[in-house]
Amino acid sequence: MTSAGFIVRVLACFAIVFASWNPSGYSFVTWAQGDAALAAKVLGGATLLTLHILFFRIAWLSLGPLGLVAALAVGVSSILALSELDLVDLRSGPARGYLTLTVLSVILAVGVSWSLMKRRITGQSNYLNNPP
Repeated sequence: MTSAGFIVRVLACFAIVFASWNPSGYSFVTWAQGDAALAAKVLGGATLLTLHILFFRIAWLSLGPLGLVAALAVGVSSILALSELDLVDLRSGPARGYLTLTVLSVILAVGVSWSLMKRRITGQSNYLNNPP
C-alpha cells in the first residue's frame, strides 16, 4: 500500500460519511427531504447504503470488534481531550457533529487500510479469516 493509496482511502471514507449527513445541510439527508424525484432518492440512498455496508464490512473484518471498540475509545477520548484543552466547544451542535463524523471517518479509513498495512509489515493477510 502506498501513501497515495492510503490518502485515497481516507478521502473516500470522509466522502461517504459526510455525504450521508453533515451539519452544513449539504448531504443526502437534506437532499432527500427536498423535492427531488423519488427514483433519484432511492438510487442515491441505495448507493450510499451499499458503500457504507461495504466499507464497514471491510473495517469489521480488518480490525475486528475489539479493534473497532478500541478505535472508538481513542476517538472519543481525543474529542474529550480537545474539549478539556478548550480547543473545541462541545456545547455547539455543529462542532459536535463535525467531530463525530471526523472520528467515524478516521475509524473507517483505518479499518479499510489496516489489512493492507498489516500485510505490508508482517506478510500476513486477512484473506483466510472466517467472516463474522
